[in-house]
Amino acid sequence: MSNYEIGRRLEYRIRDLFRRNGYFVVRAAQSKPIDLVCLRNGRSVLVECKAGSSFLGRERKRELLDLARQAGAAVVLARRRRRIVELTDLESGRLLKPENLLEL
Repeated sequence: MSNYEIGRRLEYRIRDLFRRNGYFVVRAAQSKPIDLVCLRNGRSVLVECKAGSSFLGRERKRELLDLARQAGAAVVLARRRRRIVELTDLESGRLLKPENLLEL
């Protein structure tokens, strides 16, 4: 499976997770400027997905935080490591549980 397919699979998995929690989710074409935009009750969450050995560099993190501030949105990093998905609030650095998505 290619890196693209692995990343896309993760995006779909995270998309479905947010949808199950009542969010309307849009997947951005070519992941620009963000992978997923999730909307619920007037709140916005921007999601960047990273699978496998992909990582979020310092400059990209700064870009995402700036984008989130401009949009008035929360920003979440979704990582998949060994079949386990971690959700991290990028601003605070705290790990999120799927049931906490309603608090964003």
